[in-house]
Amino acid sequence: MKMKHIIKLSGFCVLFLLFSCQKSAEFVDVIFFTGTEDTNIAILAATDATSAIGMTVTATDVMSSDVKINVKIRPELVDELNRKTGRSFQTLPEGVNYSLSADYLTIKDGKHLSDQIKLEIDASPLIEGGVNYCIPVSIIDVEGSDISILDASRTLYVVVQKQITTQGFDLRKNAYFNVPSFLLNPDVMSLPQITLECRVLARTFHGSNPFISSIIGIEEKFLIRFGDVSIPRDEIMLAGGEVSADGVVIGKYQLAASGFKFNTNQWYHVAAVYTGKTMELYVDGRRVASTAAFQGEINFGFDWMGGFHIGYSADGRRLDGNVSEARVWTVARTAAQLQENMCSVDPTTPGLLAYWKLDALEGTQATDLTGNGHHAIRRAGSTNWEPVKCPE
Repeated sequence: MKMKHIIKLSGFCVLFLLFSCQKSAEFVDVIFFTGTEDTNIAILAATDATSAIGMTVTATDVMSSDVKINVKIRPELVDELNRKTGRSFQTLPEGVNYSLSADYLTIKDGKHLSDQIKLEIDASPLIEGGVNYCIPVSIIDVEGSDISILDASRTLYVVVQKQITTQGFDLRKNAYFNVPSFLLNPDVMSLPQITLECRVLARTFHGSNPFISSIIGIEEKFLIRFGDVSIPRDEIMLAGGEVSADGVVIGKYQLAASGFKFNTNQWYHVAAVYTGKTMELYVDGRRVASTAAFQGEINFGFDWMGGFHIGYSADGRRLDGNVSEARVWTVARTAAQLQENMCSVDPTTPGLLAYWKLDALEGTQATDLTGNGHHAIRRAGSTNWEPVKCPE
């Protein structure tokens, strides 16, 4: 049995401090599915072997005795979720076997984190690629404590996606792309919201000053990259984060995912989002950094050093690695939307400005699949691909 994903204990310290410091006011301790602080969506890759996802429950305080938490699969919640959110999740087809490894989780006396159970799915040709299936798992009740259940995190929606193999563009031969149609284009020079996303694999990280490996965007304006002179070379950051109003810069918001180390030779999905009120940085659909920001506009038509690039910035700072599924949106995508569409997205989705799969070229051109004509052009190096599985 191969575990594809583990729901990690993220954000517990923040919640613990929040509830502990304000317990004297109106707050009470609660339990919730671990990892659902930003989104209660989790992704499970369905492979040709039995697939599984682990899940635990967290309490905002240590327990004074053993506490049992009853959990249950509730497929009837899929339709309700679709109605409330406008999504189009499907239940798994009849004939696909799936089950929980146990009906109870236990938080031991003196602990705040439960043991782990698994949702297991047998391999089946009935699971189709490109379809988002959903298996809701809910906390039903708690035995051994009167602790409350955090209603927003009572249910974990496990989205099942068939693992597919595509091609990721190999930048290791000094190749990179730019998007000439963005340059000084009034249609992209005053965007009130932005989502910039890409799948990336780093072979190495730059070991000399300024220790920067550029992924996607525009230097000084809005660039996702690894490293800086003040940021470890294997950590990600949003550089620039520049917001303007009527052509005047009113704020710059650089974000770094401090402490989140990227492995080499491993695929990740990275995204930066400007909502009009906040700057946010995501890795694999999980928010890793955010800050409040002025309401204004982002300029993707900035022409400094050639403007918008993939794998390059500031006349160099190239990425030694692979890229896939690069996209620019004129809307702020949510954590759940980022998670659900890491492997592909409908090119006609509202708000999608440019979409380069980077799995094929027409000459030196990576076609913009939206039909908006913002093609990415390979400017150096050679054309090479490597297979990439998604989700992993």
